[in-house]
Amino acid sequence: MTTENLIADLTKGYKLDGKNYDMWNRKIQYLFDSKDQTELLTNEMVQPQEGNSVQARRDLEAYEAWVKKDRHARYAMLSSMNDDLIGEYENYPTSKQMWDQLKFDFGGTSTTKLRSLVMKFEVYRKDLKHSMTEHLRTMSSMIHDLKSARNVLTDEQQVLVVIRSLPDSWVHMKQILTHNEGIKNFSDISRHVELEAERQEATRVASLYAQGERKPQGKHKNDS
Repeated sequence: MTTENLIADLTKGYKLDGKNYDMWNRKIQYLFDSKDQTELLTNEMVQPQEGNSVQARRDLEAYEAWVKKDRHARYAMLSSMNDDLIGEYENYPTSKQMWDQLKFDFGGTSTTKLRSLVMKFEVYRKDLKHSMTEHLRTMSSMIHDLKSARNVLTDEQQVLVVIRSLPDSWVHMKQILTHNEGIKNFSDISRHVELEAERQEATRVASLYAQGERKPQGKHKNDS
């Protein structure tokens, strides 16, 4: 597979937009790993001094080969960015310099961003349009984002926030879950919550079926 095809395959429908740096970073590293060129992201070559010796010619050939590979690497990175970002980074002369600047701009977690992640997690409530499984998957993703930002929540914190995120109609169940000493971590609370959601759904379906059975039957024309 050519470099161009690899770029298209790895970044199809997924280009750097400033908010998805972590995944973009991994995809680009996969690309360079496949070409045995990860050193381009960590090392640069300095143009050798001119000379007529055998060693000087070898150094120049090595440098020219590196320049060619680095040019392709820069192309790969720029091609996997949104259009509005290309202009900001196309002037970096080497792939390493571009890589380092991108990491500085998007790889770190500012205090403001971290505070925003924490706030989003703490106030998150289940969307009525989402199933309980979807809700828990979203919360798991938030926990992962916080961990990536080096804000690791304790098991107790995760459990309490999940309970707090449940619908108001779960008020009694929230009390039961809060005082259940067998619930130690996110996996435990997820299992209990999904089982309760399944029980409630089964009860709802059974109730609808029972209501249908109790509906009076209309009289037939021959009934009199």
